Amino acid sequence: MQGLKSPQSLGQITPGIGTMLLDNQDRYGESNAFAERQNGPYHYWSWQQMVADILQFTSLTLQAHNGVETTATNRVAFISANCYHRLVSEMAVMAVGMVAVPVFVGYAPEMMSDLLGFADVDMLVTDNLEKMALLRAESLPAQIVVMNSSGASADPELLDKLAALGVASILFMDDVLDEQKNPDTTGLEEQMRSVTPDRLAMIMFTSGTSSFPKGVQLTHGNLMSQQKALEILWKPESGMRFLCYLPWHHSFGGLFERLFALHSGGCLAIDDSAGKDAGRLLENFAEVRPNVYFSVPKVYQEIVTRILADPKLGDSFFHDSLKFVFTAAAPLPISTSEIFRNKGVPVVEGWGLTETSPCCTLTELSLARTPGVVGFPIPGVELKLGEENEILIKGPNVMTGYFRQAEASAKVFSDGWFRTGDVGAITDEGVRIISRLDRMFKLDNGEKVFPARIEDRIAGRCKFIKYAYVFGSGQKNPSLLAFPNYELMTAKGGGELDQSDCVYPPCLGDLAGCLGDCIEAEQQAGAAFERVNAAVVIDTELTVEANQLTPSFKLIPRKIAEDFSEHIEALQQKQIDALPSGTHVINMEKK
Repeated sequence: MQGLKSPQSLGQITPGIGTMLLDNQDRYGESNAFAERQNGPYHYWSWQQMVADILQFTSLTLQAHNGVETTATNRVAFISANCYHRLVSEMAVMAVGMVAVPVFVGYAPEMMSDLLGFADVDMLVTDNLEKMALLRAESLPAQIVVMNSSGASADPELLDKLAALGVASILFMDDVLDEQKNPDTTGLEEQMRSVTPDRLAMIMFTSGTSSFPKGVQLTHGNLMSQQKALEILWKPESGMRFLCYLPWHHSFGGLFERLFALHSGGCLAIDDSAGKDAGRLLENFAEVRPNVYFSVPKVYQEIVTRILADPKLGDSFFHDSLKFVFTAAAPLPISTSEIFRNKGVPVVEGWGLTETSPCCTLTELSLARTPGVVGFPIPGVELKLGEENEILIKGPNVMTGYFRQAEASAKVFSDGWFRTGDVGAITDEGVRIISRLDRMFKLDNGEKVFPARIEDRIAGRCKFIKYAYVFGSGQKNPSLLAFPNYELMTAKGGGELDQSDCVYPPCLGDLAGCLGDCIEAEQQAGAAFERVNAAVVIDTELTVEANQLTPSFKLIPRKIAEDFSEHIEALQQKQIDALPSGTHVINMEKK
C-alpha cells in the first residue's frame, strides 16, 4: 500500500493543557493573551490575569461546591458562544484533569437534550439559561454555571423553573471570578502539572453529516501533539494576533485555532461577527490586524465579495503583518484563491477530522496552490491508502475511540490504523482528497461515482456558485443541484483585484444560462461516466439553522436529499415541468 510519513520527528510534547498554561504564564506574564469587546472597544487580558482566573474558577467551582472531585470521570458540558468566560472555564476543566464536553449552541432543545443525556455530564456551563430551561429535566446536571452575569441580575422565576427541573446549584461567573474572594489555590498548580498525556481531555461531538453525532474522545496527548507539530512547521512567534469566530464546539476552531494561539503564546481576539456578518468581521479585522487568520471557504468568499465591491476594504484586510491565511472544511474556489495570491498572501490548506485532533496534513507556506491537494502529513503522522483508496491514519493525534460506542469504535480501527472514511490519492504534490467513501454511488452500468470530486470541481470553477450537490444512484449519468452566491452576484465586479473574465450575472436565469459552459469545461478533467447530464440552479440560501449545513458550513447530504427531493425526483424522471418554482434549468444537452 502506498504511504506517506513526515520526515520530521515530533520530539517531546507538552504533557497537558495545564502545564502549557502555567508555562506560558511564566513565559509571557503581562503580554496580551485574550481580547473581547466590552461595551464597544476591545478589552485585553494578560497571560497573568487569564491564568489567575483559570485557577480561581477551578478552586471555587470545581472543588469547593458540592464536593465535585477533579477526576477523569467528571464531565462538564459547555453551551455558549466564544467568549472570555468560556475560555477560562473550559481550560480550567481540562487543566485539572476533568473532561470538557462542548455542544453546539445552535442545536434545537431536543438534540441538545439528547447529547447532554448521552454524555451524562456533572456540570453545565452556559450563557443562555432561558434555553436551558427548555431542555428535558433528565438531561440537566445538578450544577449550572452561568457566564457573563451575576446572581444579582438573575430572574427569580427562571431560577425556580430550573430548580423544578432538578438543578440544585446555579453559580454566576461574575461572582465566581470576583477578585475579592481570593480563593486558596494551594496544590492546584501541582495538580495541573500532574495531568499526563494519556488523560482524557475532551469529548467532542462530530458534526453529524450522516448520522447522530458521535462523541470523539481526545486526550491531552492528542491535542498537544498537534500543537507541537504546528510549532515545528510554522515556527510561530510569541505575541502573534489571532481573530477568532470559528465556534469552539467544533474541532477547527476549538482545537486547531484556539489551542494554536494559546500554545504559541499569542493573543486570541474574539470576532463578534460569528462569521455571519462580513461587514462586522472586516471592522474587527481592521482593528485587531491578525497575523494569521483561520476560516472556511464560505466566509473567505464573503470577504472577497465585500472587497471586490469596495476595493478600499482590501487595504485593511491585506495588511503588512498578515503572514498567511488558513482554510479547511472544503476546497477554496480558484477565483477566491487567486485574490490572495495576487496580494501576496499564502493560503495554507489542511485536512483532517475531529477524530484526528483534527489535522493530519498541511500544504506548504507558499503562494502556489493546487485545488484539491491538502499537502503532506504533519510530524508524527503516518498515512496510507487502504481498500477503495480510503485514507488510513496512524499517529499521536488519533482519538482513543467514541464515547460509549464500542461497536462504532471497532469499525473505524483496522490493525492499529484509523479509517477516515475519506477517499484520496497520493500525488507528487501531496494528498488529494476525492470524496467521502459513504457518499459513493453506482450508476446503472456499475461505474462508481464519488460526488464530492465533481462538486468541488464545479463549485471551485464558478465563483457565483456557493454549493453544489451531485446525485444519481442507479441513473445513466449524475445530476447536479447548484446553490448561488447571492452576495457576489450583487457585487458587480471588483476592479483590479478581480482578474477573471467572468461576466457578473444580473439574475439566476442568466447564471443558469452561462453555468453550463463552466460545467462542461470542468468535466473535461473527469471520466466520461462522471459527466453531469442534468443540472439546475435553485433560488435558496442553505443555512445551519435549517440543518442543511454543519456548524462549519459543510453540506449535510442526507438533509439536502430530503429538502430537495422534488428537484431530485424531477431531474431523475426527466420531468422538467415538475420542478418547483424558483428553479432555473441549466441546458446540458447542447454542451
